[in-house]
Amino acid sequence: MDLSRAKMVLIITFLILNLFLLYQIVMDEGMYNPVLFGPREEVSRLEKAMQEANLSLDIPLPRGGMSVAYLVVMPWQPVEEDVVAMLWQGLGNDTENGIFSSNDLLANAESENNISRWRFGPYELFLSKEGPFQLHNAFKGLDPEKKESAAAEFMNRVSFLQDFVYDYKVAKHGKTAIYYHQEFEAFPLYAGYVEFDCGGEHEPGCEVYLYRLEPLGFGEQKREVIPPSTALWRFLDAYTESEYSHDPMVIVEFSLGYYSEEYDAERWEIPPVWRIRLLNGEIFYINAFTGYLEN
Repeated sequence: MDLSRAKMVLIITFLILNLFLLYQIVMDEGMYNPVLFGPREEVSRLEKAMQEANLSLDIPLPRGGMSVAYLVVMPWQPVEEDVVAMLWQGLGNDTENGIFSSNDLLANAESENNISRWRFGPYELFLSKEGPFQLHNAFKGLDPEKKESAAAEFMNRVSFLQDFVYDYKVAKHGKTAIYYHQEFEAFPLYAGYVEFDCGGEHEPGCEVYLYRLEPLGFGEQKREVIPPSTALWRFLDAYTESEYSHDPMVIVEFSLGYYSEEYDAERWEIPPVWRIRLLNGEIFYINAFTGYLEN
C-alpha cells in the first residue's frame, strides 16, 4: 500500500471514529441538554416528559449558572462519654459538673463489631465508627402532637447539633418522620442528618438516627454546576426506570447542596448535588458536576 493511500485510510478511520463519538455524546446528552433546544421547546419537552411520568412541579426551578467546589469532610469522632452526657441533657435531664445525676444511668458500654451500646435511664444508644448513631426510646410517653416540638427542643439543647437545621417531615399511616440536615457556610450538607422516627398513639417513643460530618472546607477549584433543567432530565430518566409505582406525584423541593454516602475513610470530597424531593418523601440526588444519579 502506498503512502498516500495509507493516509487516506487513516483519515477515513479517524472521521468514522469522530462521528461515532459525536453520536454517543448526542445520545447521552442530547435528550437532556437544554443547550441543544430553544427555551420554549425545552419547556415543552420537559412538560411532556413529566406528564408521561405522572409528575408535576409544585415549585419554580432554581436559578442556574452557579460555580462551586467540592466540599472536603472527615468523620466526626467524638468521645463517647461526652455524646452520652450531651444526649442525656438534650432529652431534658440534668447534669452536675459534667457528671450524670441520675442513679439509673449506667456509665459502662458494651462493644461488639465496632458498635458500642450505652444504656442510660430509659434510653439505649448504639454508636458505630462507620455509620450513624441510633438512639432508642426518645420522648417516651409524650403525646404524638408534642413529639415534634420535643424534637426541636432536643436539637437546640445538644451542642454538637447546632449546625443542623430543620429539613422536612413526612406523616404516613399514623407515624411521623422528622428530618434535619447539617449545614456548612449556608449550603445544605445532606450527608449529615438527624432523623426522628416517631410512632403513633400506641407507640411509646421515637427512634433517632444521627450522622454527623466534620467539614474541613471547600476545594480550591470551582466548576459550574449543570443547569437545573438538565438535572431534571436526569431525574426523569432515573425515575421512569425505577421500580416505583408511578402514581401521580408532586416534586416539592429542588435545591442545591452536598451529599455523599457514608465512608470509612480519613477524609473525602463531597460533590454538589441537585436534590429533588417528592411529596411522598422519596429523594433523588443528581450530581451537579456530572449529572449522574447518586446512590
